[in-house]
Amino acid sequence: MRKLTCGPADLDVISITGMPGSSKTTLAYKVYNDKSVSSHFDLRAWCTVDQEHDEKKLLGTIFNQVSNSNSKLSENLDVADKLRRQLYGKRFLIVLDDVWVTTTWDELTRPFPEVKKGSRIILTTREQEVTLHGKVYTDPLNLRLLKPEETWELLEKRAFGNESFPNELLDVGKVIAHNCKGLPLVVDLISGVIVGRERKRLEVEVMKVIELSYVHLLHQGKPCFLYLASFPKDRPIIISELIDVWRAEGLVEQTEKMSVEEVMKVYLDNLIYSSLLTFFNEMGDYPTCQLHDLVHDFCLIKARKEKLFDKISSSSPSSSSDLMPRIVNIHYNRKFFGLNNFLLFGSNEKGLSGKHMYSLGIIGDHRFDTFHLRHLRLLRALYLDPSFIMVKDSLLNEICMLNHLRYLRIGTEVIVFLKPLESRNPVGG
Repeated sequence: MRKLTCGPADLDVISITGMPGSSKTTLAYKVYNDKSVSSHFDLRAWCTVDQEHDEKKLLGTIFNQVSNSNSKLSENLDVADKLRRQLYGKRFLIVLDDVWVTTTWDELTRPFPEVKKGSRIILTTREQEVTLHGKVYTDPLNLRLLKPEETWELLEKRAFGNESFPNELLDVGKVIAHNCKGLPLVVDLISGVIVGRERKRLEVEVMKVIELSYVHLLHQGKPCFLYLASFPKDRPIIISELIDVWRAEGLVEQTEKMSVEEVMKVYLDNLIYSSLLTFFNEMGDYPTCQLHDLVHDFCLIKARKEKLFDKISSSSPSSSSDLMPRIVNIHYNRKFFGLNNFLLFGSNEKGLSGKHMYSLGIIGDHRFDTFHLRHLRLLRALYLDPSFIMVKDSLLNEICMLNHLRYLRIGTEVIVFLKPLESRNPVGG
């Protein structure tokens, strides 16, 4: 608010960016309607852009607001010129909400006169490229996730208004607040469930918000994004490991102008700039990234629908169907599977259901002495958790028969026997 009402006399842009559901629009709306802000400007207008838009129609929306007119504009009217004339010599505040691409930004801001009146534009976007493109003086405001105490306060207010959380619900309320992972949109979803609104409808609305960002991704990079659901929730993903797996899965191919490594960097940057993926430890030895739980859920749902990837954690039909996705992660649990119904790796005919599989990852709570891969001849990537299998020569021999294997990761537990200190040979200096 201070940057809107103070600062340079030139036209400046106040950008608000962040992941889907981080309340960019909510913040812009509260600031836009604050009395100290609204009284500072001669003219104001709010324009929601979205992905599908008509430049002339949007400029007409802005013009009608700054001219206090509701009349329909003529098809032959030069709206851009008329808007420029209306704004010239005035101190104006215009909100461009949900801008997706730089070309849209250029089209909509072209009529705005750059006069020294202290005019401002509030820009909200998920795309960091748009934020950087629109910057004039002020650095973008990147909305962080809520702290635990802020999450609790928001949940309490959304669910109970000015009243406190009921004592009998305090314990479960704390757990609920923790599971929101600091994302305001999820807090709103959960509070709606608490006060009795329909959960399914709200969940659908949340997924629609993320879907908008997904649709906007590079087409070839969408499978790379969905594949992120193969990694566990709430755990950082090592960038170098992610890139190795993308390559092994064949999700990235070189082009005439770029190598595989360059293409992967473009896809990764696209996810980060779209605020779907959070990047950590950029300067460290092992840079990492992470998905919010809600985005992780979206990836898994979408990947299953498109038959790209599946995660099996019970003896569901998908674990023994005739046609499984080409990428499968299995969280083996004796409680759900039992010792005799893990059919994918059996020796009978049903065990061939995964023979077309490209990628397999398994973690489990039971260690098997015998485990076969001989039917999975097309396997490109294999990850076995140390708690699942004892690695023996027979298994290694079967792995050596996987001619298409590009990525192999076997967790191991190593027992080291050291000689007593006095029996070791001294080492020269």
